[in-house]
Amino acid sequence: MANDVSELASIDVNELPRPASLTPRQMLEEREDVNILAPLVRCSKLPFRHLASMYETHITHTPMILAEEFSRSQIARTADFSTSRYERGVYWMRERNRKRRKLEDEDGDSVARDQAYFSDLAARPLPCANQIDATYGRLPATVQSPGEDYVLTRGILLAQFASPNGKALADAVELISTPVADTEGESLRLVDGIDLNCGCPQPWAYASGIGSGLLRKPEIVADMVRAVKDRMGWNYDVSVKIRVDTDLKLTERLVQTAIHAGANHLTIHGRTRHQASTQAVSLPSIKFAVDAAKGEVPCVGNGDIWELEDVRTMRNETGVRGVMAARGLLANPVSSRALFAGYTSTPKHAVENFVKLTMDYSLIYPLFHRHVSYMLEGTMNKYERLYFNSLDSHVAVVDYMRLRRLSL
Repeated sequence: MANDVSELASIDVNELPRPASLTPRQMLEEREDVNILAPLVRCSKLPFRHLASMYETHITHTPMILAEEFSRSQIARTADFSTSRYERGVYWMRERNRKRRKLEDEDGDSVARDQAYFSDLAARPLPCANQIDATYGRLPATVQSPGEDYVLTRGILLAQFASPNGKALADAVELISTPVADTEGESLRLVDGIDLNCGCPQPWAYASGIGSGLLRKPEIVADMVRAVKDRMGWNYDVSVKIRVDTDLKLTERLVQTAIHAGANHLTIHGRTRHQASTQAVSLPSIKFAVDAAKGEVPCVGNGDIWELEDVRTMRNETGVRGVMAARGLLANPVSSRALFAGYTSTPKHAVENFVKLTMDYSLIYPLFHRHVSYMLEGTMNKYERLYFNSLDSHVAVVDYMRLRRLSL
């Protein structure tokens, strides 16, 4: 299905062009098939983001960070955010040619194009955690471009914030956006922009005036977008993530207000704040929000992305430029590549890579255990799950995985 990891050693960095560094908006407008890791509560920490980025996940997000706490507490900043110069991936991405894409869609060839693209992904070498060159940085899976339309492109990291007002948000953004020197003395840009959470459905968030508490307060959302732009400059990338409203006219108003305030792209989750994740997303509602944007900014679709067909359906029925996965990636963190390549569950090499990344970056045991449990869930019977849940340390989990013949 895929070439051996040892093929990575054959990559000659002198043959590789420098990857293009795009803003999130540029990537969504200029590249095809953009895959995105959603902000996951407590779960999209550095080791998991790095893992997802190794499997064709082009844009990743931090977990939702409370802007007020982040800006006033060093303890909160240390607990909520960490990064690495190597966490962003490097990918061969197909340039978006609008004229060609329009003709392909009219001729019904887009599905065949998708199948060819993902067949190529399946044939590329498997990634491994040490896919790094000291000079070049993160390496792509192969030195060979898949075709003349493909451009080497660096991945993107966005920090997601929740805030009730513009000042707190601008303060937090200024802190997280200040370049720092890494261990090699080079300037490291911590994030490539921020995302404003206007969709968290938790009752405490709504009561605090953050997350979904902002869905019917477009003026406050606009003030926050402008506050960040005024502080950081109008070239600074700010996106807004929303849920649809039961009254779609209010969704249209929020979309247009955010855009006119300067939002660079929008992410639309296809449920209302009252709907549980067990209820199906509304693709027509996502399409309504995309249409409400009137092509002024690119849009991303989110909700119920579990397999390749879900991604195709989201793109074809809503017109979004990017597709964001949350629970689907948590259960199968390589789904943006692996489900396209034919995997029905997390492949062994992904679990091995996650353990290695965790050892490199460190991750508190409860989160480490939760991630591995999600990844192995489909491979364990009832008694194995009970035993796995009784393990109480990183070492115990690693020993268990070695017994299952994982290479660690």
